[in-house]
Amino acid sequence: MLYNQNNLNLILKMKKTILIFVVILGVQTFFYAQGVEYFVIKKDNLEGLVDSKGLQIVKPKYNTIGKFDAVKKNWAVVIKDSLYGYINKDGREVVAPKYEKIEAFNIYKNNWAKVSLKGKQGFIGASGEEIVKPVYDEIKRFDEIRSGWARVKMGDKYGFIDTNGVLVVPVKYDEIQNFNIHKKNLAVVVLNGKYGLINIKGEETLPPVFDDIEPLKGVKK
Repeated sequence: MLYNQNNLNLILKMKKTILIFVVILGVQTFFYAQGVEYFVIKKDNLEGLVDSKGLQIVKPKYNTIGKFDAVKKNWAVVIKDSLYGYINKDGREVVAPKYEKIEAFNIYKNNWAKVSLKGKQGFIGASGEEIVKPVYDEIKRFDEIRSGWARVKMGDKYGFIDTNGVLVVPVKYDEIQNFNIHKKNLAVVVLNGKYGLINIKGEETLPPVFDDIEPLKGVKK
């Protein structure tokens, strides 16, 4: 759909104007500038986008359209029914508005952003794809306990994912202690009140069947 070019030319000449009201085809529509390339149009309390030539890029269907490049280059946040997603400058949904929360990229890992869906956490990648499905109640930062791993939680159980999003330690332990406390490359795990050990590959080197595990005094790690 091509909007009246005269109206858009008027908008372009008034760059300092924040909000302009015009009437197109008898329908009340609001325009406001989204930088010099795009304009947000509002109809029936929903927002869309037109470019500087008047070409409709996105029909009015979102509750809110954010600014391009504010969070990620060439992307803009969109909100629909209180759920978040992203569109690109072609108006294509690169991330469908289905998440309750999308955190900033690069906080946990380069080109990854943590997302929340139905109270569960996961990650999306640079193209908007789900790298880690939102199934976890909690995801810690990478490298906190073991380099290249992030601890994940489901219910009251813990495990680990790696930087490829692969579950490397099953989410089954009641507790996972830091590596290298008692011995290099080993971590104490607790399952049903019993203690064992895992190595840096995630393998159980000692099954969790013991009442306690302590290093022998006087012996080097």
